[in-house]
Amino acid sequence: MRKKMIYVLLMVLLILTAIALAFKKVFERLDEKVESTDTNTAPAQASILYVPTSSNDSSLQAKISELENLTEIALMAGENIGFGKVVAIQNGTVYLFDPTDEDMYNLAIGIAKTSAVSGNLIRVALAGKISGFTGLTANKMYFATLNGEITPVQPEKGMIRSVGFSVSTTELITDFSQKYLYDSI
Repeated sequence: MRKKMIYVLLMVLLILTAIALAFKKVFERLDEKVESTDTNTAPAQASILYVPTSSNDSSLQAKISELENLTEIALMAGENIGFGKVVAIQNGTVYLFDPTDEDMYNLAIGIAKTSAVSGNLIRVALAGKISGFTGLTANKMYFATLNGEITPVQPEKGMIRSVGFSVSTTELITDFSQKYLYDSI
């Protein structure tokens, strides 16, 4: 009877080990897919939406605004854009955010999670935590400045757009809630 019980326990252990190895292999494959995702192809993560760009799709901006739970999007870069830059989405194309351009005031903005050359896809964070920055000042609100740069110093005139709160020197949690125009007088 005792040998039978040991045999059953060994079989259960063997089955559980096989299940654990199967799950490990599945997660390794998922990690490989995420790591090998090229910025010129549709992203593999579930929280990312791939939106084909078209200059004829004038309603794309409205569609983007309706997607409340979307944290990241892949769109065409309209110019060369580096990681961590504040970007504006206009007609399905991503451009560096320019606070001196009042036409950008009502555009959706995000932060570039990858770099891209003009004409290639770029991943843009619309919400959530972004890692990979260097030199942030921890526990500070950051704002958009010229050429898509960010600063912990709130601008004193022009368009003010908050972009996030730094939780460390390398991580920023997006916060685009502050948006207003200062009189330049």
